[in-house]
Amino acid sequence: MASTPSSPPTEDAARRLRWAHGDAELHAFGGMLAPVRFRAAGRADFSPLHVAPWADDPQAHQQWPGLLGRLRGEWPCVPFGRCDRPDGLPGTWQARQPADDWAHGYASHHRWQWLASDALSLALHIEMPPGHPVQRLTRTVRAVADAPALEITLQIDARKPCRLPVALHPTLRLDLGRVVLDLHHDGPGFAYPVPTEPGRSRLAPGARFEQLGAVPLADGSTGGPTGDFAHFPQPADGEDLLQLMDIVGPVSARYLDAGWSLTLDWDRALLPDLMLWVSHRGRLAPPWNGRHLALGVEPVNGAWDLGRIGRLPADHPLAARDGIALHPDEPCVIRHRLSARPLNP
Repeated sequence: MASTPSSPPTEDAARRLRWAHGDAELHAFGGMLAPVRFRAAGRADFSPLHVAPWADDPQAHQQWPGLLGRLRGEWPCVPFGRCDRPDGLPGTWQARQPADDWAHGYASHHRWQWLASDALSLALHIEMPPGHPVQRLTRTVRAVADAPALEITLQIDARKPCRLPVALHPTLRLDLGRVVLDLHHDGPGFAYPVPTEPGRSRLAPGARFEQLGAVPLADGSTGGPTGDFAHFPQPADGEDLLQLMDIVGPVSARYLDAGWSLTLDWDRALLPDLMLWVSHRGRLAPPWNGRHLALGVEPVNGAWDLGRIGRLPADHPLAARDGIALHPDEPCVIRHRLSARPLNP
């Protein structure tokens, strides 16, 4: 990265939202949301959002002063994606120059400023650096008074006309027992075009698939074995990214052993696809150290996390996922909802 992110002061670094059906912790750094606890009568509390094992360690904040050092829960990525070109990316990808040098965007690595709120909401905003195509992001998290649910709004104010890949980044826990993903998609799915983590990825790079329960694995053969990426835990550790096109309806994660279900609903007209980040103890370098277990369930308008550094060949289905068109005369508002419900005994 080109520079070091600002470290947030300890005072008022996070605020807590409490209502009858839960509580949620919103952090000024990155606008990150977690932990979140949902409540229902007769059930143990349900806390489905992931917090990295090192996220609350001040030494980790010093060693990894940006997003990585505080990795937690759910946050917005504007623009979304990496800023470096991964090894092995096909030469047919046209090169692009990212708008900044911050992976997942400047706002993911810096402190946001608190705005006025009320008993059921928290709000903050961040001003982007001068010259950035985006001027400001504003984020509001509102509790639903009569339900275990949060409604979240992201407003993007552009400084100049542009088109940028955008994603939301809900990251779910996988340490609560069995989890089943329930989702429907009209379009195909695609594995990342290169190994997500060299030597640790399980998927066949660039493989196309029609069902999340049958994703081609990297054994080098046509018609070889497939993996089921709708059920967790996985039978083997690994680090992989997948993208599903044209999501239809909300996406739910059923926590069978915890006895709860978490549903993610969002504005699919703006973010039509879903990227899955399967981080199943696949990364061995610090601070991951083979202990990171989480599932990113990320609504996206872009081609994986690569839209900032390259453009796919025109004949690839994901070539049309070129980001959201932004204009200074009209703020872009993206709404999504996290809601929980107990499963039947």
